Amino acid sequence: MPEFTAADVKRLRDATGAGMMDCKRALTDADGDMDKAAELVRERTGAKMEGRVGDRTAGEGRVHAYLHAPSPGLPPKVGVLLELNCETDFVAKGDGFKQLANDIALHIAALRPAVVREDEVDDELLARERQFAEREARESGKPDHIVERIVEGKLKAFYKEKVLLNQPFVKDDSRTVGELVAEFQRTSGEKIEIGRFARFAVGR
Repeated sequence: MPEFTAADVKRLRDATGAGMMDCKRALTDADGDMDKAAELVRERTGAKMEGRVGDRTAGEGRVHAYLHAPSPGLPPKVGVLLELNCETDFVAKGDGFKQLANDIALHIAALRPAVVREDEVDDELLARERQFAEREARESGKPDHIVERIVEGKLKAFYKEKVLLNQPFVKDDSRTVGELVAEFQRTSGEKIEIGRFARFAVGR
């Protein structure tokens, strides 16, 4: 008998929107493998998506609002609006997608990313960061081949600090926000994208 829990069944149901028994049968037939079970659910419910995820358009989704109060009984001091996209309204209405949106918004409230992805970083800011890292390395007397490695390491750390998809997820720093989104994408079988976000803080 394959090993999976009631939580696994609920996770598959949240991601696919299928019935509880459909999810349980799929997990049984897939020997507990979540990705295979998700594919079986999509095939059996007629929701199988053709083609590569990267070639498809995430034209549906939701705008999620998250408010964070510093402690119980006090008014919220930080708020986030997040646009999270998927391919179908079917997935957008699922509990799993709503939870993903809330988790990402909570992360944004806590870690204050500047942009969603690396290509959105301002070119002038990136050039300044590169120049500063290079100057610092050269002033310490490092040879050229070491300087370049140091610069690349500093830029990687910069992206990790400022870019949402590169940041370690606040609720589980063993994976990045990008990996969190990719995991839900594999389970749901749909293209999932973070469109944009805005973070608001009282007095800042």
